[in-house]
Amino acid sequence: MARRAIPCLLLLSLALPPSGRADEPTSESLWRERPPPFRVYAEGFAGAPRPGAAIETRLGVVPWFLPPLDPSAERKAALEQAASHAAARFASAGLRAPRITRRDGVFPLYFVRDLGAAAAQYGPGYGEIGMTEALRVAEDDWDRVIAIGEVDGFGPDLGIYPEKVAASGAHELFHGVQASYAHWSGHDATQSHEQKWVTEALPDAIALWGIEGLAFLGNPPFDPRRRFASGSQRFGKALGLRPYDYPLDMRTAPPSMPIYPGGKTAESRQQMASYMTNSFWSFVWQHSLPAGKEWTPMSRALLLRTPARGTASLREDSVAWTHRSLVEYHPAWVGGLYDALPAFIAWWVAYPDQVMRSRRGEFAHQRWLGHAFVDGCPSYEINEAQPVVSFKLAVRELAAACVRVKWTGAPVGQSGWPAAALVAVAADGGGEAALDDLHVGIHGSDLGKPGGFTDASTGLPAIAWSGLSLDPLNPSRTEGETVITFTNVARDPLATRRRSYDIQLGVGTASASGQVTKPADAAQAQPASRVRVPDKRRAVPAVVAPGKGRPLQATPAPAAGKDDCDNATMKTASATLMGFASRVRERPAPSMQAICLGAVASLDRDSLQPPLVADVQLKLPMVPVGHAGPLPGAEVHVDWRDPALGGRGKDGVSARTRDVRLEVEESTLGFVRGRYAARFVAAKHGVEGELAGDFLVWRAHADELRPPGDPLDMASSDLLLTFAATGKDVTQMRAQLGRRGGERADREPTGDAGGACSLDCDALRHGQVSASCRSALAELYEACGDHVATDAAEVRALATWMLRNMPEPMRTEMVGQLVDQIMAMPSAMREDWARKLRAERDGNGPGSPKNPR
Repeated sequence: MARRAIPCLLLLSLALPPSGRADEPTSESLWRERPPPFRVYAEGFAGAPRPGAAIETRLGVVPWFLPPLDPSAERKAALEQAASHAAARFASAGLRAPRITRRDGVFPLYFVRDLGAAAAQYGPGYGEIGMTEALRVAEDDWDRVIAIGEVDGFGPDLGIYPEKVAASGAHELFHGVQASYAHWSGHDATQSHEQKWVTEALPDAIALWGIEGLAFLGNPPFDPRRRFASGSQRFGKALGLRPYDYPLDMRTAPPSMPIYPGGKTAESRQQMASYMTNSFWSFVWQHSLPAGKEWTPMSRALLLRTPARGTASLREDSVAWTHRSLVEYHPAWVGGLYDALPAFIAWWVAYPDQVMRSRRGEFAHQRWLGHAFVDGCPSYEINEAQPVVSFKLAVRELAAACVRVKWTGAPVGQSGWPAAALVAVAADGGGEAALDDLHVGIHGSDLGKPGGFTDASTGLPAIAWSGLSLDPLNPSRTEGETVITFTNVARDPLATRRRSYDIQLGVGTASASGQVTKPADAAQAQPASRVRVPDKRRAVPAVVAPGKGRPLQATPAPAAGKDDCDNATMKTASATLMGFASRVRERPAPSMQAICLGAVASLDRDSLQPPLVADVQLKLPMVPVGHAGPLPGAEVHVDWRDPALGGRGKDGVSARTRDVRLEVEESTLGFVRGRYAARFVAAKHGVEGELAGDFLVWRAHADELRPPGDPLDMASSDLLLTFAATGKDVTQMRAQLGRRGGERADREPTGDAGGACSLDCDALRHGQVSASCRSALAELYEACGDHVATDAAEVRALATWMLRNMPEPMRTEMVGQLVDQIMAMPSAMREDWARKLRAERDGNGPGSPKNPR
């Protein structure tokens, strides 16, 4: 809607007289044709501009309806094809026919010389009109037309982005669609920016989707990722590359627009940044919906909007409409902007690496961040010498901030990164409300919300994510660093305000030094074996879980440590998903205790640890919050291999001792810090010597802490989208998570020996399952049958089908994790899951034509 004003000086006479319209087919009948017909008109314009009109082109008097310089048949055919293609896509999403004046039994396009923009739509209510047309306007009989401008559309972008004019035509076509919904209003030109991110960026986003697959002017079928991956800055607006550290509704102008198109004034920057929110719309209504369902909820969402032109509540009419339409019509974003915007920010930061695979030009990693966060994205290095960084963070409402984190210490685990934790404390007096507004994302995934606690050092409410894997290679490949985003969205998006936080980010570390000797064994003809542990600090992949001991590994050698994904949201969340998929409603959803986004590795010690290098582990007891001083109950384990002791099976030395002096220096709800000294005595432990060191380990949150306000906050957006993509009801997921930790015994059937029903198919076949269990879990046991047991290959095929609509590389990672989870299930649960997935895949599931409910 590049130009809407129609002055009284130059009225257009493009419409047929009223009597000429009686025989025109209705819009809906044209719209249902495949494809809907369009025709370009490039000649016969009445009302030519008066002399001197050329200098008035930018003065709002609309002298642009001049015939194009090159109305070739090729260009006209390309425009007609593009409009029909976009119209067919819009119609497939269930959108109404556009409110556009028909001509000669088709939807007309007017191809003109210069509009000052690529395309425009004119119609009733769009600016002042001449008195001679007052009657027609009163009768709502004014022409609505779409004009395509030659100069911009076929101008400098033709070589690098030939589909631009097609996208602009689709943009204006969607405005016609909006006009067919009685409750939809355009923005008020006097207070436009709080609505332009809805009224203009939304058509920008759906227009790009509308022309996907279009072979325009002989080019390959349009794929925006392929086109944008070339890296040209000219795609800044079309890609929606705006500064997202400024509010979504653009009431505040960013200080600069770092990518084309730029703006020299606050007004122009607000306007362009508003248009460039189209990436948000493409995420929520396209990329986060299953294939074939893109934009389909939009037809219902358009019915929600109430005209608000001329009112002082434009923000309510835009922000509230967006929030409400997501809540009511999106399968995953049941929390509206509270759920959708944080997930979008995390996804958008990783977009070029995960989707476009572009390392060139404007879309290379660091330059991309400079565009997305014009206020900056500071970098922090963490290593063994500096395991914790602290910083203050201010986040605007409906906006985001970011930091970059790089691990510069010795490699740890498969990814090379140690486990980490992040603690946030409200620094502006906002208390728990400020923490509820804060959302954290890491390399493409929204982390959800863990339980809160009171910070022991400040007495203020805090929130912590622990067990984080800051792994930049999985999945986003971001030049060796992790990007963490912080988004400020309240549950009521109209009530948000700028928030400030004190953030601590750190990794666990440990050191070990000393010497341990295994005495010679004359009876076994084994010599003594001595290992010296050098004094060297190592990062440790571990967290303290309240209520049980937790081993910390200190590997004092230049070798990788154990894997850093011991606690994983994706792992525990997948287990939760499997509980839903198998529909075993009697069993509660498992508790999610920590977050980690990497994958578990199975490392061969032979390939990692050379001989005579010790693997030292400290096993901590439960450390009470606030405790300082000695604490009993620690254990130290030491292992090494020495080929001099004999062949395989005889060359290993393993010893453990409880003779450990553990001194806790600090224990908060965030972390535990202390020192230890362990003594080994040959008579008791098989080895002799001493080991000592210190440690810093982050504490995992547990059920004793303040629970999140919404059960879905425990789940990452990846899990939420996966659940929605399988066709499940997200409210069911909310209810399941809300019951976590409930009285499990009350919901489980009376079991066999051991107190629980066996879920093993062999046990069922051999009569080892009680009658009460067979009755309570009849549907589950029915899956055992007599068929060949489901193997890993079939599980992988079924999981791949189930997640077929998930974008890569997320799908491949989730499939691998699902295979591990399903194969680890008891056989009855595995067979039940496989049976139901096969039925859904083959069209025999509940609700299918073959098996109606």
